[in-house]
Amino acid sequence: MSSIRVLYTAEEIAARVADVGSRITSDYEGRELVLVGILKGAAFLLADLARRIQCPLTYEFVDVTTSRADRGEVVSLTYATHFDVHGRDVLILKDVFHTGVTENYLLTHLSQQNPASMQIVALVDKPQLRSVNLSATYAVFSEVPEGFLVGYGLGSERGEYVNRPDLSLLQEA
Repeated sequence: MSSIRVLYTAEEIAARVADVGSRITSDYEGRELVLVGILKGAAFLLADLARRIQCPLTYEFVDVTTSRADRGEVVSLTYATHFDVHGRDVLILKDVFHTGVTENYLLTHLSQQNPASMQIVALVDKPQLRSVNLSATYAVFSEVPEGFLVGYGLGSERGEYVNRPDLSLLQEA
């Protein structure tokens, strides 16, 4: 049987997202942003953060898959809306930023369009698991214990716990 340990309540998440939104607003004052959410996990973050950023913005979604191969991880862009980031400031939103392989792939892919800038925004940043030299410019949470996170858009393949308003740790008994 599984139990759930709440790490951050809906109110705590909202406060932290508002703080990150304020920092982004300050950093990008007078500029237009493109938020690129990596599906599916970043959907909740993108929706909430977009409402907290007080700059003109558009948003897009991409789906990137990662699989294991003999020589490491293979990353593929499996879905992307057609959008142009040339000369624009791009924020890539990720649910849990761990190895950095997916984010590195997406940064490399989008850099071919010559954006003005690209930064990473993570709901949860786990730099101790990074296998590439990247860091999140903005992180909602960085103090999260190891384990399977659920809630706030995160959950099992069967959709369990995804719609929980909090961010929790699923503990197997």
